[in-house]
Amino acid sequence: MDRFVSGRFYDVMSLRLIAALEDLGVTELIVGRRRHTFLQDESSMSVMSKLKGSNVVSYHFGSMTEGTTTPGMGSDIDTLNCIDDVNIMSGWPEWERGRHNLLMVKHGTCSPQHYRLLEARDDLPLPLTQPYDEYCVTDHDGKIYHSNKYWEIACRLATADNNLPYFNAGPSHTFSKMYDIVHAYRCRKLPEECNSWFTRSRPGNWPTPEMIQVARELGCFLIPDGHCDSEHSAVEWRVSPSLIERHLMFSMGIIHIHCYITLKLLKKDIINPYLKGNGKLTSFHCKTALFYAREQLPPEMWTADHLFDCIMYCLKLLRDWTTGGHCPHYIMDGVNLFDGKLNSEQRARLNTILTIIIDTHIAPLVFVETDDLGIRLLHNVYTVAIWNMTPRKAVCQGITGFLSVYGNVQQMTYVRRILCAAANRSPDELCLHLHSLITKPLQQLHRHSSEQALSRLDAVNRDNIVRYLQQHLASTAASICLQQGMEIGARIWSWYNVAINTDVASTRLKLASMFYCKGDLHLAADVLEDVERRYDNTVQAMCGCGRMDKLVTKPLEAFTKAVNKENIDVLSTNRVAYCVRFLPQEAFCVPPALHYEMVRAVGDDIQHPHHTEREWMNWAVVDSRPFLYYLQYLTFSGLGLRHRQVQAFNLLRDSIRDGHRQHQLFHPETAANLFAHCLEMENQSDRALRLYLASQSYIPRNNAANWHIRRLTRIIQ
Repeated sequence: MDRFVSGRFYDVMSLRLIAALEDLGVTELIVGRRRHTFLQDESSMSVMSKLKGSNVVSYHFGSMTEGTTTPGMGSDIDTLNCIDDVNIMSGWPEWERGRHNLLMVKHGTCSPQHYRLLEARDDLPLPLTQPYDEYCVTDHDGKIYHSNKYWEIACRLATADNNLPYFNAGPSHTFSKMYDIVHAYRCRKLPEECNSWFTRSRPGNWPTPEMIQVARELGCFLIPDGHCDSEHSAVEWRVSPSLIERHLMFSMGIIHIHCYITLKLLKKDIINPYLKGNGKLTSFHCKTALFYAREQLPPEMWTADHLFDCIMYCLKLLRDWTTGGHCPHYIMDGVNLFDGKLNSEQRARLNTILTIIIDTHIAPLVFVETDDLGIRLLHNVYTVAIWNMTPRKAVCQGITGFLSVYGNVQQMTYVRRILCAAANRSPDELCLHLHSLITKPLQQLHRHSSEQALSRLDAVNRDNIVRYLQQHLASTAASICLQQGMEIGARIWSWYNVAINTDVASTRLKLASMFYCKGDLHLAADVLEDVERRYDNTVQAMCGCGRMDKLVTKPLEAFTKAVNKENIDVLSTNRVAYCVRFLPQEAFCVPPALHYEMVRAVGDDIQHPHHTEREWMNWAVVDSRPFLYYLQYLTFSGLGLRHRQVQAFNLLRDSIRDGHRQHQLFHPETAANLFAHCLEMENQSDRALRLYLASQSYIPRNNAANWHIRRLTRIIQ
């Protein structure tokens, strides 16, 4: 193709490709929202670990965190849990008394990216002489090395105990294909393999000196993953500069993201199908090409009308590497990224398909089926209407809704886990424990100086989690007061006040429930009226008890539209209603009918719950909307407002029968049990029994309906 003609063609196709990618939500706003959501989740995980007393710092890596994905890619969620209790030494002077010390050793059989970890004594800076458990591997020379099999075995046992599937991909061991979870140690110093990256000459455009300095401070991890060709892979640990790579990816502009996503779509739908399972090109290969292209191409090339040129440059880099048989790691010296992925025959086949794509000026893009990219590209070329494509606005709203559900459910899950760790304490002990958590100094959560943005998120997320813990602290303390006939003091009211804005409903409903149990019915009615006013059609019910699948739940359309109009943070507490949780220690702030929920197991039921539900089997948990109407029914009954009571009765009935609202119920058996109790109070015991039986048939085990059926059967007989 003539140079002038090809240049014009590339300019036009670049703009059309960008339009097609923006239709898929690859915009600066959506990329920013993806990054913010997963960094917020990363921070919340670390805050939870610290509040539970665990010295683990969690990180999200990969497509979801970088914003380099589309809805149809099916990207998984990559998490690295860094165990900070272990001291990884590069030399004996770094040994610390009382800690688990491991010395990085470059054994003669190790590849450039791998090390062995020599076990050290905890009383002296000397090698360990006697193994202390089965994960200490003694080499032929008598040295004791740290095995990398601990987390694999632990995950296999945990999934088997909970009757869950087990998935393994390299160093990742999980219960779901949608998650890659890796445990790792942090290197105390940068390994030698990384040093040359910081000092080698480069054109000077990118990365900047400031970025390189930050990267040096971020450091590396050691991942339990031996070399694919090693005979001693069980004691080898791979150096991973994941934080540095993420830092580099976060510096990328939207045009670089467009380039990278296009490479991944070609890889997914064109390149790897051509290889037919004989080896594969990975996203990391594409990312490596992007890094080199970003460094080598001048800034004026990274513009919208030159997108095709940048993609071609990356494809040519990949083809050159297949020709030479060596794909260099961008940061680490001596590493061949083709090892274990592609042999010489597979590289030749990969070279062939890359050549076809290059020689046809990336024409195979029109055959990319993921997210209908090829059709969207043709639509932009021929300007024809294709009605079955999801409009851009709807795609962006869908992504925003997903991110909001994911972030909210995750944060509530972390609160649940913190509470579970303390759930067996007495009410007084629980109050002391929760008070110690909410006053725990934030300094314990500080990160490295180069992670200032995450440190700020830590502060925000700690405050969010602490607010919810204060809800339980206030309710537990109030329950003690009600049990002992004491006045509820100013401090308890202050805890309620701090926690009131966790969401639109849950804390307010717990406050109203306390007022009802205390006998202050007018105050209870006022709070319930406030909740009802706030609970408009844009409010999305959220559940962090394991019953709301955060990856597939489709939120309300009105909710997604409302959140989509707001800022980069999609965790809008004024538009979500969490389920209401009462611990047994809060029993005197709970209406009597809900006490049955705290002892819902009958016989051997407790042996059969889903693994996530074991944590809250003795809690009373109910969705906000039905609990609102149930409390209104009780309160208006006590106030003698029969017409308001009947209105609440009908609304509660509709909340469990209306098909639209049923999608907002994550504890339907509890809602049904509450309505059945209202039927009992309406002297309709036969209807109540039928509803209890229906609830039991829907969820046979660990359902308080079993107790109600036994109770009502005795009464009716």
